[in-house]
Amino acid sequence: MFEKFDYAKLNAEAKRYLGDVRRRGGRGIPGVYLALSDNRPIWAALAGVVVLPLFLWIGYTSSKAPWATAMLQTAGVLLGGWLLWFAVRRWTASTDSSSGYFYYFDSRHAFVGEGETIRVAPIHPSAKVSPHGANAILIESDLDDRTIAVPNRGFAERVSDFYHGLAWVRSREDGPWANLEDDEAGAVARYLAEEDEAPQNLAEADLGIDSFTDTVRATGRLKSGILGLLAWLGIGAASFAIFSATNGIIQDNMAFAGAKGNIGKDSAEKYTGAQGLRDYLLNERNTRNRDEAKALLSKLYDAPIAQVKSNPTADPILRDGIAALLESLRGPETPAVSITAIDTEAPVQTNLAKGLRSRFADGIATAVGKDLIAFGEPPADKPALLTIRYSRTNPTSVEWIVEIRLKPDDASPFQAKGSAAYSGGIGFQPMPFGQTVELPTSETDAIGEAVYFDVMMKMIGQAPGKPAAITNDDW
Repeated sequence: MFEKFDYAKLNAEAKRYLGDVRRRGGRGIPGVYLALSDNRPIWAALAGVVVLPLFLWIGYTSSKAPWATAMLQTAGVLLGGWLLWFAVRRWTASTDSSSGYFYYFDSRHAFVGEGETIRVAPIHPSAKVSPHGANAILIESDLDDRTIAVPNRGFAERVSDFYHGLAWVRSREDGPWANLEDDEAGAVARYLAEEDEAPQNLAEADLGIDSFTDTVRATGRLKSGILGLLAWLGIGAASFAIFSATNGIIQDNMAFAGAKGNIGKDSAEKYTGAQGLRDYLLNERNTRNRDEAKALLSKLYDAPIAQVKSNPTADPILRDGIAALLESLRGPETPAVSITAIDTEAPVQTNLAKGLRSRFADGIATAVGKDLIAFGEPPADKPALLTIRYSRTNPTSVEWIVEIRLKPDDASPFQAKGSAAYSGGIGFQPMPFGQTVELPTSETDAIGEAVYFDVMMKMIGQAPGKPAAITNDDW
């Protein structure tokens, strides 16, 4: 029923007529007009300004290969660019190339303006028009019955009243309304529909435009869209090529800037920013700032090593051993150190020995920097890099031996011995609800605490307290 036209290709007579109708906004026209607002450009622009930078940001901050992120960014350029272009074209469209958005019914045609296109359906003079459902009109003629969707029931009733009035005007064989031109008949019918009575004369019908068209036709072919499609394909190919060539550089620089910017930010929590530098270095594609990243990572160890070397309570062997161990961790590899604590009097590893192991791991990491050293269990067939052995010599003192290796197969580890006084017995006992107890990973007794404090002071110069406790209510 409807024929679709490229509005820019519409014949000049029809375009002039529709332009007059739109400018008058439904007043003084030979038909029923309803202008529509189009919010799509606004939503398209808002979506475009979100999609385009979001896809670019995801691509630049991703650790994926540059060609893979280039595909995502190209999709963002095409989608976001099209949304923005859609909005710009709608806002800047001229009345010569855009019909606007409206419904218009006159004595000859039904027009539906859809921006750059317009749909037109002829209305036969003998057709009967009536509302159909909530948002359509029914057109009944000798040829067939058809429906046209309209925005609402109220407008459908206005259109129906107009065509009923038009049928009345066309049926006049004498008097002032006989043999009227189509535009004049349309103006009188509109008056009838609005006022529910005929005007006194043609002047009262208020026909304010002198343009009208019996013919709606195209003066050229409807655009195929091939050129536009080729243009977007070209933009996509160019975008992919550019992103593929530049993503590696930008990703490298952004990753390094992020890692560098985190240095020292969490120093109060004993996080130095080393992990960000290691993450940068572990990505083999990051090559532009690798030397500077290595230098910055190595420099983070300067302060804790200097602190160890200046320890006034140091045991020389422990001091040199832990300083050498920290020196060995300056590289980009994970700073993993195996550690174990052994009660030489116990036939098997006890919870208290495991707790002492955790106390040393937490304490050293807190003193040095939690991302400068990490601790783990030693392999079953290899000695730990840091081994603490202890045994009670009498009811008030405990002996300890500490071995520090730089590699598991070191034949000559740093080895120091000492003793520490203690008082009291096992300190971990079940407590009533509401009171604090230590986590099982840091379960220690007075003996373990004495070993921990004495070794830490002689090795590093400080003995950080236990990790945060929890209450029985929180188990």
